[in-house]
Amino acid sequence: MKLNKKLFLIPVAAMGMGLTSCGSDWLDITNNTEDPVEVYYTKEANIQQAVVAAYDPLHWFDYANNYCGLNIFPEVIADQCFPGGQDLNDMSQWKTVFNFNTTPTEVLNLTSYSNAYSGVKRCNDAIHYMYDYWKPVTDQELANREYYESQVLALRAFFYNYIWHWWGNIAYYTTNLDGDYLAPQYTADEVYEFIMEDIEKVIELNRLPEKCEGAELGRVTKHFVYMLYAEVVMYQNDEKRKPTALQYMEDIINSNKYDLVSDFASIWEVEGEWGIESIWEINYSDYQAGRNWSWGGTAGGTVVPAMILPRGYESKKDKIYDNTGWGFATVRKSTYDSYDPADKRRDASIWQPAADSYKHGYQDTGYFLAKYAGKIGGNTGQLADAILNYNNNLRLYRFSETLLNAAELGSPNAQAYLDRVRARAGLGSVPATRDNIIQERAWEFLGEGKRYWDLIRTGLAVDYLVKDDLSEFPEGRTGSYTPNKKYLPFSQSEIDNCRGTLKQNDDYFK
Repeated sequence: MKLNKKLFLIPVAAMGMGLTSCGSDWLDITNNTEDPVEVYYTKEANIQQAVVAAYDPLHWFDYANNYCGLNIFPEVIADQCFPGGQDLNDMSQWKTVFNFNTTPTEVLNLTSYSNAYSGVKRCNDAIHYMYDYWKPVTDQELANREYYESQVLALRAFFYNYIWHWWGNIAYYTTNLDGDYLAPQYTADEVYEFIMEDIEKVIELNRLPEKCEGAELGRVTKHFVYMLYAEVVMYQNDEKRKPTALQYMEDIINSNKYDLVSDFASIWEVEGEWGIESIWEINYSDYQAGRNWSWGGTAGGTVVPAMILPRGYESKKDKIYDNTGWGFATVRKSTYDSYDPADKRRDASIWQPAADSYKHGYQDTGYFLAKYAGKIGGNTGQLADAILNYNNNLRLYRFSETLLNAAELGSPNAQAYLDRVRARAGLGSVPATRDNIIQERAWEFLGEGKRYWDLIRTGLAVDYLVKDDLSEFPEGRTGSYTPNKKYLPFSQSEIDNCRGTLKQNDDYFK
């Protein structure tokens, strides 16, 4: 049970749920204070509440809106795992995307589109409150406002980055909608520039610490922003900004605030959270966790560990893994076989339960993700629905990614950085070519949601995301990726709500 959870975020009543990109549906919020909003947010302490509320939607992605976690959903449509589950209809919306034939109706229940826009709404609110209602007087208060603004700008860029990755040509706004609640839609390239404006402003303000400690762990930092900068620039293949992205990676490396953990497997233990390798994590805790089936946004633990465990597993077999699994994200045998047997990451990332110890489900391969798999006792401190409240932080940015980013971006130390990652895994040197670096990322980040985006941004998706040999595995992929599939279609309900202002990503259907 984890007792020392940092920045454990609880929704602030006055913040509300937020808007999606458009549509007239709105949540009526009752003010739980005696002060109207324009009075309540004249106080710095209440501005801080608004900032904390902007963090809260980070917790929703693994469960709210059909379990489309930041790591699991990209993983099950890449080339290292299968969607899995009980049968073909279990999370069928995953399977249509996996086969590159989803529809505007099926995509409705697919991702956390509305969660991300709720985060955007809260960020916009916080900026509005701190500039329109709060009137700093002292130099310290003015500096504090820039610190608060930096946090929410970084979070807004993070939320928009998520939507942009999946849909590209999205509705973008920095002032919350009113009236008809309709927002302009922009091209993916335009949205990229908007995201970069926020990131670059945060960097220019220079108010974030390089790294947080103690109770502040979980807040965004300068190095989080550097990692986000590199991720967005590399996904866009922006050659103009790549040298700056490389410099930021070198800055993180040369800060001497991080190192590779010697024991790769230890990263994924509770004791390994916020270790020397961690740049940024999303905090989850089972301690008095209240997440429940009624609302997945309640503060607490995470459901990912249950999702990736085998169904009906007999935990007495090993006394390590729990028996509450759903059998999703089964690992391909080809993925397991691709690892060098000497690679310490293989068995830390993948585990094989005995064939007679669980109920075999759809796309069962006998291999399951180990990094976040639910452990016995991993949710004993919760107070609500145990399966939703495991105590596993989501590790989003690790130092190994900084090293591999720098290598891929052309650092003079590229070979040394790649060798460093491989040496920790127990492997020897290979040339620091782009293909070798991308392959190293596949082994290093299995189960962390990086592979799909790596394949898309490098153009390798057309070679790796292809129809499976169904004679070998009848439940495999039935369609292949083509470049027109880069952006998902918008849900039909969103198109309808926007009354013609949001145009469908029609290229997907060509």
